[in-house]
Amino acid sequence: MKKVALILFFALMANAADKFDCSKRYCKEMKSCEEAYHYLRKCGRSGFDRDRDGIPCENVCKERRVEK
Repeated sequence: MKKVALILFFALMANAADKFDCSKRYCKEMKSCEEAYHYLRKCGRSGFDRDRDGIPCENVCKERRVEK
């Protein structure tokens, strides 16, 4: 029983760590600026930053800031 609980715990933790995947294709699908940055950095969606200023999906990320 303890093994099952541990496996379930670690599976849930791994799932929570990957809160975004790379399946969305358009900025209009983004729910947050954090998600847009994930797609730009982790998924290689350079098209989400058309003017190449480091801010993806400017319809979602209205603030002019560059996160690192």
